[in-house]
Amino acid sequence: MQNRPDQGAVVTLSAGPPAWVLAVLLPIAAIGLIWFRSSDSGLESTPSDPVPPVFMAVLTLVAVAVLAWRCVTQRAALDEDGLHCRNLTMSYHLEWERIERLQLLRRGGLQIVEVRVRGLRRHNRLGAATRFFGEEAEVVLDSLRAHPQACALLDEQES
Repeated sequence: MQNRPDQGAVVTLSAGPPAWVLAVLLPIAAIGLIWFRSSDSGLESTPSDPVPPVFMAVLTLVAVAVLAWRCVTQRAALDEDGLHCRNLTMSYHLEWERIERLQLLRRGGLQIVEVRVRGLRRHNRLGAATRFFGEEAEVVLDSLRAHPQACALLDEQES
């Protein structure tokens, strides 16, 4: 696990077990969908197919490979300047002044940190901080508590 407070109040978080589980399940689901399609009528084109099924199968596998790669390469860095985050579907950088609070959520066996931004309805998730309940989740919370700006914004009340 690479969750470590460094000198200079920098906290770095990397993808946790939920991301690795998702990275394994995505290709299995894609292969299952392709197998289901091929067992019905094969991957041969019919007149009603606007795009050849083989092309769609390859495109599906490429998209799933990209998503699985993004799952395992999620990162978050909290430094003096702000929060730098690379999630599954997006990357962003926020200065501390723009962040209203870091909200701790507990959903279905997962501990999630949500970033609430001033003036925006939409909330961003800190994907690299997502963990299953337990000791590793507490280590992530301790890392956030160790960072001065993050600690001041951290809202640990259950919602």
